[in-house]
Amino acid sequence: MSKTAQPLIVTIHLDGTGVHYDPHEPMHLDDIIHWAVMPFQRTKAAPARDEKPDDIKLPLGRWEIGNQWGWSASALFPDGDTFESLMYWRKRFQQNRADLTTGTPVLTNSTYREYNTPVPVLLCHKLVGFAWGNASRIRRLLRKQLRAVGKKRDIGLGRVCGIEVEPYPDDFTCVRDGKAMRYLPDPDGIRLCRPRPPYWNQTGRVNCCDVGDAHSGY
Repeated sequence: MSKTAQPLIVTIHLDGTGVHYDPHEPMHLDDIIHWAVMPFQRTKAAPARDEKPDDIKLPLGRWEIGNQWGWSASALFPDGDTFESLMYWRKRFQQNRADLTTGTPVLTNSTYREYNTPVPVLLCHKLVGFAWGNASRIRRLLRKQLRAVGKKRDIGLGRVCGIEVEPYPDDFTCVRDGKAMRYLPDPDGIRLCRPRPPYWNQTGRVNCCDVGDAHSGY
């Protein structure tokens, strides 16, 4: 890590239409940075969920707990006034295109299945995370790559309208006031996951604490 690395606060400003945010599985800042870096560092196809991924270099420091390590970045947290709402994601078969199919379309499963799925939406204007890293590189990377955050981005949720990356006096990347700010290895933790991105991958999983659990840190 460069000598210019320092504790940072990252603020992602949203357009106010809502974001799909699950407080029990919050987005992690290092996961977003990992996604933004991949197009520039990946040299082969993405691995399957049960294949070990390559560790790519991120503009972040590292933490170490026992024999595990991860990137110095917290989860993302809503900041300011928030309001929980509910919307429905609907997908219906286009009857005016039925002549393009053969046989009788099945609307209960497979390709032509119809959906009416509830989607929890958090109305807020910004998400905040903490990192230890190179401010200019993180700022440039996120402003270039990040257009939306969270699930259901394809239906207009989580639109990003601004990103700020500024120095911060304290390092809250892992622990704040004795509580975990991200997934951290913990032999008593009930969450089984990777301690660093890609979090969806099933290799290298260890017992971790949840965000907000008591944790002593390093």
